[in-house]
Amino acid sequence: MARRTGVLGRWIGAVAAAAAVAAGAASPAAALQDDVEVSPARVEPGGGVEITAHDCGGTAIAKSEAFQDDVELTGGSEGDPAGSAKVAAAAEPRSYVVEVECEGTGVTLYGSYEVVGDGGPDTGGGGLALAGGAAEHGTAAAADGPSGTAVAAWGAGCAALLAGTAGLALVRRRRAAGRG
Repeated sequence: MARRTGVLGRWIGAVAAAAAVAAGAASPAAALQDDVEVSPARVEPGGGVEITAHDCGGTAIAKSEAFQDDVELTGGSEGDPAGSAKVAAAAEPRSYVVEVECEGTGVTLYGSYEVVGDGGPDTGGGGLALAGGAAEHGTAAAADGPSGTAVAAWGAGCAALLAGTAGLALVRRRRAAGRG
């Protein structure tokens, strides 16, 4: 006996496929951003950051729009070159991408960091985050909107909610028809 796929089954499949595409498209570089570690992740203009490229091999070159110069990564542990970069004093407060080109392998890795203004303490988003005038100056996170990771998490959550609702509707429909 052939099994029929009703409208509900096709709807569930379409929603699941659309949710997977939306979650993946929300931040295409989100999965790649663990390859390059930038510390601290939030820095003021004119400040310095340490860059580590994981699983890069030998030496590498790190580039970012906010860096004063390109940085050669030579230190660090074997396979994880590291180095220091200085953020330009004129860098705008917002999120930036670090692109690391691994020499000899042709691999390019990505990471991110945020240049913050002088408007308050770096409290990690806690209750004091708007102290010291940050409310007047605004923050880069508020100006740029949610991060790609947050958007992907919301997309995955919505997809799970839709799949659960569709599954519940299918179960109730089957019970009402006396097949389950």
